[in-house]
Amino acid sequence: MKKRGVSPVIATILLIALVTAAAAIVFLVVIPMLNPVPEAIVKSVQANEASGNYTIIFTVLATGGDIVFDGNVTSSPTAVFTVITAAGLEITSSTQKMIEINGIFTVGELYSFNLYFTSGDSEIVGIGEKLI
Repeated sequence: MKKRGVSPVIATILLIALVTAAAAIVFLVVIPMLNPVPEAIVKSVQANEASGNYTIIFTVLATGGDIVFDGNVTSSPTAVFTVITAAGLEITSSTQKMIEINGIFTVGELYSFNLYFTSGDSEIVGIGEKLI
């Protein structure tokens, strides 16, 4: 009985396929873990009152990459306000910019604000709180 092994050509093709698959796994799994994820950090929230209306100013720091303000802000509890800062405000990594809203808020209430940003295909939420 004659024993047969894998031919050298087939062995070479299988070895190349194995190395290519390993390289693809490293590229698709490991490399994205090394890149920092962009974040929007709300450093401060200031409230200024004028004639019953409040202007709320958020100071936002971008970390891990550039972010772009998409113009949306929500609050809890719900309040009536207008976003003054235009959508499309770009905040480059490691820099701070201010985002401003103006509206009617209840005095003595703790408000939680969500500010929405984008970075590439990612959506980022910055969270700030302020006791009015």
